[in-house]
Amino acid sequence: MAAFNGRDVFTERLHLRRPVEADASSVISIVADSEVARRLARIPHPYTESDFRFFMDLVVPCEPTWGVVLRGTSELIGVIGLALHSESHSAELGFYFGRQFWGQGFATEAGQAIVRAALDVTGYARLTSGYYADNSASGRVLTKLGFKLIGYSSRPCLAEGRDKPSIEMELRLTS
Repeated sequence: MAAFNGRDVFTERLHLRRPVEADASSVISIVADSEVARRLARIPHPYTESDFRFFMDLVVPCEPTWGVVLRGTSELIGVIGLALHSESHSAELGFYFGRQFWGQGFATEAGQAIVRAALDVTGYARLTSGYYADNSASGRVLTKLGFKLIGYSSRPCLAEGRDKPSIEMELRLTS
């Protein structure tokens, strides 16, 4: 999995690359926005330098994770990654972007690249993802990526300190 995690991916407008220490201020700034944090399961609010350390030391080495950068710049606008499922040959897709980059197709563009990479490099049979019921924009992104509704659940939200209604989706990569 390390080779997959270290693989740069390019799209028309984006460069997806492994997160680096220099991304600290950008990542902290993005998820310090409560409107971003409340849409994510694993992000605490407030988000601090120690949370970024946890991300760099424990998440990035273990899960395929990319910083999403606008091509031709060094501006990190979001993060996308795959949390590997232990029980099957699959992973969960997750992503977040700075609020000023919402509604411009960046999540869909990055998601398409990672779905393609997951299929080409890993041979995963499926990807899963979920979004909170009050975050229909993420549902639209997942639908554009080909994910289908598989059910409803309740997921914890660290930023809000409670469980929230969630819509669960799946993308079958092989037949």
